Amino acid sequence: MVALVVLLGACGQQPPEGPRESVVASPAAAAPTPLARVGVGGGNLLLLADDDVLRRSLASMNDLGIDLLRLDLAWPILEPAPGLWNWAPVDRVVDAAKSYGIEVLGILDYTPGWASDDPTSISQRPSSAATYGDFAGRVAEHYAGRIGTYEIWNEPNGGFFFRPGPDPAFYTAMLASAYRAIKAADPDTTVLGGAVATAVDSDTTMNGRKFVSAMYAAGAGRYLDALSVHPYSYPGSYSADPTNAESAMRMVADMYSIMRRHGDGAKKIWATELGFPTEGELPSDPGEQSDVVIESIGQWSQLSFAGPIVIHELRDRAEGTGDKEDAFGLMRTDFTPKPLYDSIKRLVAHRTNDDVTYRRMLSVAAASRFDLGGQVTPWYRSVSVRGESQTRQQFVRGSIICSRSGCFASPAPVVAYLDRTGFAPMTPFVDGRQAVGDLTSATAFWSPRSGVHTLRGAMLEAWQPEFGFPVTDEYSDGEGRVVRCEHATLRRQGDGAVKVERS
Repeated sequence: MVALVVLLGACGQQPPEGPRESVVASPAAAAPTPLARVGVGGGNLLLLADDDVLRRSLASMNDLGIDLLRLDLAWPILEPAPGLWNWAPVDRVVDAAKSYGIEVLGILDYTPGWASDDPTSISQRPSSAATYGDFAGRVAEHYAGRIGTYEIWNEPNGGFFFRPGPDPAFYTAMLASAYRAIKAADPDTTVLGGAVATAVDSDTTMNGRKFVSAMYAAGAGRYLDALSVHPYSYPGSYSADPTNAESAMRMVADMYSIMRRHGDGAKKIWATELGFPTEGELPSDPGEQSDVVIESIGQWSQLSFAGPIVIHELRDRAEGTGDKEDAFGLMRTDFTPKPLYDSIKRLVAHRTNDDVTYRRMLSVAAASRFDLGGQVTPWYRSVSVRGESQTRQQFVRGSIICSRSGCFASPAPVVAYLDRTGFAPMTPFVDGRQAVGDLTSATAFWSPRSGVHTLRGAMLEAWQPEFGFPVTDEYSDGEGRVVRCEHATLRRQGDGAVKVERS
């Protein structure tokens, strides 16, 4: 983390001359922040497991210090025929988990043949949103006091789990029906909408950002207590590829922006699946699995909207198949721990997100003269259009940018200007002004009424606060150089003095 440069922030003044080494130590880092709650997925394997496997699985969770289990409440198992309820397989797991002090996050997923347009596939979406809602309400009634959180389906923006294909309007109808029924049966439950995959548009999937936007357009905000997402980003961690709009980090940030626009900025986003396989077509080193997942937990924990993060999954499904879907476990099928097991155990025991760079970002945010709002990305590394390495973190109303000049907070419109020009902030943003530049320097002025405009050189030296903020950048009118301000116009011919024409 680079040190903060002490620079003058008064209007019209340039940064002091002298070597860049004229710095003071950066402010003390903020205290470590809490780690997001960590859970694990058990899938539907625990519903089919024998008593010994179930016991060893839950004991492993106790050993890890994890008390949240994501579990399929599979409709075909619970109601194989209309009105015929088969509670025993799920009761066994839910009650066993409770005896180990473990909470269940129940996924209301899959469709029995009798409730589907395609009886041959449990991954077919229900034919009736109302029938699905009736199922959800009956489950919530049965498990009142035993299950406190329900997730409405799994990856409805993907064709595999929501056949024949994504349909955000129909999914929202399912969500609304389920929400009303669940709350009527057990008002204290938390209902998660989405389980949206960070997928891109394809023949079988819908871009996660687009899907959430369509959900909200259909009224989903009234029927979810939190949004759930699956921010897979392997072979990188959550902050991988930070400038790509289709990356997990960017897509989730955009989803949160959609939530804010609809008045849901106070709601959390749960990451209900994130993992890394140790077999398959991707790099499969167990050490890399550990590094990527641990990094992702820390990065997720930096977000102001972060709900729990659920690691997929507790135990491998099979050995040696070469199929990545069989190899996401923290443990192998024989309960042998992978490196990730011990890494998560240590991380959860520590209970804090002790990331020095993030802590210093928080210190810069606290010292800022404007309200940045909450964090919408973790810190990440990037390169400006001028090729300068930077460390950044995006907040609701701006970003912190660290470069050779130091670490400074800038409001979002100034950040957009910096991204276009490749400049970096060189002083704090104070009273609507911030010194910016690279080899040459300028001052960026911003207010909602005037927009972002910059002054440099003689124009900057001539500017006075009573002129108001610039409403144009410097331009040529054929007779000289001109800057228009709110209450004055600055003109300069050649190397002559700047003349002021007051409005």
